[in-house]
Amino acid sequence: MSASTPVDREGYKRAFTAATIVFFIAWAIIAIGFHLPAKSLYAPPGSPERINGAPLNWWMIQISIALGVVLAFIYAYVINKLDEKFGIEA
Repeated sequence: MSASTPVDREGYKRAFTAATIVFFIAWAIIAIGFHLPAKSLYAPPGSPERINGAPLNWWMIQISIALGVVLAFIYAYVINKLDEKFGIEA
């Protein structure tokens, strides 16, 4: 940000907070929707709930972790675009 460019601090703060809340809610839905139920789906060896030799709950936990990583990259992209929009330099 250069010294001559004014920054709408309140607008940036509002947009940043809104984006953070949206991504936090998405992360919570992923954690509650995939990760926590997987703990109760423990499948003993030999049960039909196995995919490629691993229990279903293991796959659900892997999916929730992968979605969390993807969500983090999307969040970084959105915040970078927000910084550009408001003229913020890191």
